Amino acid sequence: MTNGNTYFLRDNDRSPRGRQDRARGRRLIVVGWLLRVGGAVLGLGSIWIFQFCLRTVVDDGAHRGRWLLIMLVSVVVFFLGWSAFALGRVWAQAGRRHTAAILDPLRATHSTGHVLYLRPFALDPVMSAMPLELSGGGAGAANLFFLSGRTQEEDLVRRFGRLGRVVAIGRPGEPLPQVGAERMYVADDAWQRVVSGLIARARVVTLSVGTGRGTVWEFVESLRVLPPERLVLLIYCDRTAYDEFREVVAERCALPAYPPPARPQRPRWEVLMNGGRKRLLWDFALKGVIVFGPDWQPRFVRFDPSTLRVPSVFSVRKLLRRELDPVLDRLAALPPPR
Repeated sequence: MTNGNTYFLRDNDRSPRGRQDRARGRRLIVVGWLLRVGGAVLGLGSIWIFQFCLRTVVDDGAHRGRWLLIMLVSVVVFFLGWSAFALGRVWAQAGRRHTAAILDPLRATHSTGHVLYLRPFALDPVMSAMPLELSGGGAGAANLFFLSGRTQEEDLVRRFGRLGRVVAIGRPGEPLPQVGAERMYVADDAWQRVVSGLIARARVVTLSVGTGRGTVWEFVESLRVLPPERLVLLIYCDRTAYDEFREVVAERCALPAYPPPARPQRPRWEVLMNGGRKRLLWDFALKGVIVFGPDWQPRFVRFDPSTLRVPSVFSVRKLLRRELDPVLDRLAALPPPR
């Protein structure tokens, strides 16, 4: 819709605001949390009972059949608890999509001090997933019930939100907004003007690396408009996609090579479990970030899972805090944009 200097989509265009049902969203969030809590109680209780029976069945040979039956029931209860817990995560996320704020783009583009989240729209399915942070890690089953219900994007917003309000351009035509950054919706022929204005007024710009033309344009525009210390590149892609992006933008900025893992050679038992392959058994969704010093000198901060001997929910979070907090502290010390 164009009216003078106004070139934003209104509610009757492709913004999903009219499809949100806040009452339904609140119900889904409440039921989702009840399922999560109930599932965690069932799951953790079944683990304790299974372990107790496992110790007892060795010493109580006369009632071994009874203990084995209880162990079997506890396994069934565990899977029921995990199913309820997982369903609660999904329903609560669906509820948050119904209650997510949608920004008035005219106001948002005139604000300052926000954190702008730029990404290829193709990344949204990855960012809307709720990760199983233990995948491939071999940590105890009890840790499953300590997984958060946040999506990848919500995790990102939770970390960068300390710097300011995190805003993003919503994908036109999506049925409901994804949870995480607050979205605004603009016309296809206006997005470059809108994004350029948002970049210029942002306290920090975070850009997920990708090979699409729009992402490359956003990176080049950030180089043109921003001081170097206000740009952070997010590496959610693999090495191949990163190298392709690095090659495309080489004339504008020389990005560093993708760092290898600190311990590329895995123990023999891990190699055998991995089908004889010596690659990492698992990795973070966010592989790392690139920050810039004076004269656009880049530094790749890699979140390296090979440094964790016992990967778990808690060790993963500790590593991310250790690597990312210094970056966030430096960004927080920047003066507000003029």
